[in-house]
Amino acid sequence: MSCVEEAIVSEYFEQNGFLVRPLRKSRSHTKKGYEEGLDLYVRNMVFREGSRDPNFLLFSSELRYLESAIVCVRGWFGDKASLASMSSGAEIVKYLETYVFKKVDKWFAYDPAVTFGTRVPPMHVLVAPVFPTQEPHRSQCIELLQEKGVHGIVSFKSMALDLIDRVDTKQVYEKSDLLQTLRILKNFDLVKDSQMDLLG
Repeated sequence: MSCVEEAIVSEYFEQNGFLVRPLRKSRSHTKKGYEEGLDLYVRNMVFREGSRDPNFLLFSSELRYLESAIVCVRGWFGDKASLASMSSGAEIVKYLETYVFKKVDKWFAYDPAVTFGTRVPPMHVLVAPVFPTQEPHRSQCIELLQEKGVHGIVSFKSMALDLIDRVDTKQVYEKSDLLQTLRILKNFDLVKDSQMDLLG
């Protein structure tokens, strides 16, 4: 998986008020090490105790209810199956059953001696390039992932759209190559805000 995907996920959580840190600073690039490696620990710096639990499908509006999470980012964006291009819910479910459900336990495995300094253990959040939008496939995927210990899904597409919407073309982002790149693309009308897309 490219560092670009990780940069988008990190920037997304940072822009939404989270402290973000890698769980492992280095990992093997072999297939085995790649599948077992954990990615990010995120902690909501403006979390208010006593609020409800976030919905399983996490959008920006739900993040206020998330205190902390282990966010698992895996490179199933560019797999041979071209998951991101799948439109059929049945196709997505079949792919998840074949390639994802069997590995999720390992992806979220971490040393139980590690403490994260929060009252409640961090939730397990999986980054997904796509997710079924129609029933019964949507509920089926949620149920299967919950059985595997996943507490939430965040869509890669929704993260990218959120960042695009947040970028101000009049502001220079010296500390973020990603936001600066999005700013340039927006300045030349190569990407547009999602609200503009909806109106168009």
